[in-house]
Amino acid sequence: MKTLGEKIKSIRKLNKLNQTDFSSTIGISQGTLSELEKDKYKPSLETVIALN
Repeated sequence: MKTLGEKIKSIRKLNKLNQTDFSSTIGISQGTLSELEKDKYKPSLETVIALN
């Protein structure tokens, strides 16, 4: 089973976006996206909604 970070990374790659472009699209910083993809912490509800 994939971790949440792995799922976020999969969504980004499926859309053929780099971290900078994807983070801008969902309204977070590139550094935050990087930490989310590494499972350093859980995303906010707003970030989860933006992923949909």
